[in-house]
Amino acid sequence: MDWKIFAAAPLAAALLVASAAPLSPLNGWSSGSMGISSKAYQMGIDNGVQFQGQRSVSVQSQEGLTKADSHGAVIQNAFGYQGRRVRFSGWMRSADVKQWAGAFLRVDAEGTERFFGSGRSDLKTEDLPFGAGSAAAQDRWVEVSIVADVPNTPAAMVSMGAMVVGEGKVWLSAMRFEEVGPEVPVTSARIGMPLPTSAQREAEARRLVEKASRRIPPNLSLE
Repeated sequence: MDWKIFAAAPLAAALLVASAAPLSPLNGWSSGSMGISSKAYQMGIDNGVQFQGQRSVSVQSQEGLTKADSHGAVIQNAFGYQGRRVRFSGWMRSADVKQWAGAFLRVDAEGTERFFGSGRSDLKTEDLPFGAGSAAAQDRWVEVSIVADVPNTPAAMVSMGAMVVGEGKVWLSAMRFEEVGPEVPVTSARIGMPLPTSAQREAEARRLVEKASRRIPPNLSLE
């Protein structure tokens, strides 16, 4: 998929076709998640929920398998935008959201993703992707847009897509990725995710120190 020439969607009335069918595989994308189990989120294309006749990508939490800081995301990457200002936009719809759901855009200077699927105890606000989530999207389509500056480093990477934090469902359709000029303001809002408290950070640091100091006897089973 060439995100540089991805066509814009017409801004007309939305169409929703209700469906409970399983999500279809999302070719050319990746995914990341963290929850009580590896099946905490279902992710893929929802052929039954459409915007203006276009299919949507969806992330849906599975009952009883998430916590407040669990998250699931479908992810697309772009390279070659070093030192540029970029925008990711589309139309979003959500349902049954308890924490946060929406579109995200993340920029990394070194071309590595250290957020998705991790339970990092050192996670800070500046580590979170920029996000566009809205209560207005609950059970109706709304337009969302996120703008960020890409670091001017050789391996700079842009990540974008749809995400659910905690419980809920989100659909994203009519997506567009493009370079914009300096007159377009950047997005300051981040995804809505509870960050570790000081006590949790200290407890995790102690656990890692204790784990590193242990010496487990190797090969007691004589394999």
